[in-house]
Amino acid sequence: MKYIFSIFLALFLSCIFPNQLQHVEITLPSKPEPPQLSQEELILTDMSIEQKVGQLFIFGFDGTSLNDQNKLFLQEYSIGGILLLSKNITSEAQLKSLIEDIQSSNDIPLFISIDQEGGPVARIRWDSSLTKAQTAINTPQEAYDDAVKKGSYLKSVGINMNFAPVVEYIQDRNSFIYDRTYRGSKDEIVEKSISAIGGYTEAGILSVPKHYPGHSDTSVDSHYNLPVVKIEENQWNEYIQPFSNVLNATEVDALMVGHVQFPNIDSNPTTVSKQIINKKLIEDLQYKGLVISDDMEMAALDDLDISQQMAKRALEAGNDILIYSKYSSRYPHIQRDVYEYIVEEVKNENMDIDEKVLKILRIKMKYNIMSDK
Repeated sequence: MKYIFSIFLALFLSCIFPNQLQHVEITLPSKPEPPQLSQEELILTDMSIEQKVGQLFIFGFDGTSLNDQNKLFLQEYSIGGILLLSKNITSEAQLKSLIEDIQSSNDIPLFISIDQEGGPVARIRWDSSLTKAQTAINTPQEAYDDAVKKGSYLKSVGINMNFAPVVEYIQDRNSFIYDRTYRGSKDEIVEKSISAIGGYTEAGILSVPKHYPGHSDTSVDSHYNLPVVKIEENQWNEYIQPFSNVLNATEVDALMVGHVQFPNIDSNPTTVSKQIINKKLIEDLQYKGLVISDDMEMAALDDLDISQQMAKRALEAGNDILIYSKYSSRYPHIQRDVYEYIVEEVKNENMDIDEKVLKILRIKMKYNIMSDK
């Protein structure tokens, strides 16, 4: 409208003052340049729905090498990440060869993840520097040095993501997770966790602290049953202090959510709780990093809903990536079932996953995983 008015005004003035305006040029404002797309946005525009959905999953597999069926599965489903368990690892040479084979299966490099906490949870056990338990770490400096050592080795064999450290305040020796946690006060646990995250980052490894919002001293093992913590709403901030203080003090690019139920806050387990992930973690704590589920095949989630619906509910609750480790033979086709279901939901426009995929690509670029190709 402004352009049209300017033209009419010029024509009107030229009729009144023809001599004065005969050499006047009319310059119209240029249209604004479209905003430049970021690198991850450019990648996203070239991705199919199947490729986008693949980025939302970290899958496990059986064996110490990729058979033809596994390789075809990775290629066809464009899986975003792999979880390596003890069953997949025999030696350093074998591990390097396996990871190279995995990374050659996809155009978009994968998260190669592992649980290398140390102590009772260490998938690589041939080097004592890789198995030091969190219980044996006495100072923040020790936590940093330990993470740098572990991280540097993991990086050297091709691993880029470690599900560690465990950031939970556990005092009861009978707790199933007691031997996996740092010792000390809440403040000491926070300081050690911050240092460990910094050490892994220094080594180029994506550290994934766990298991937000935390188990209690009396929690059952979520591999077998759903832990229930009956704190009230007014106790929440104190309960999550180890996590909230870590998130406030340092940059955390990924966080694992545990399978725990807080019935006085939400009847849903944390994994599928919009209140606990979207509201309390992402909105209240202003967390911007990746949200990764604990293994969706754990018995804690049994009988709550069918696997496909649980996957959708978990993504809608705020998870960006779901883990299906194939550690159990109970659900032999669960990986294929959940993947194909989410693909159909996205195709039918029942889900929008672009922001999740962008976040994943952004983190992969930050940790130079995209340049591994």
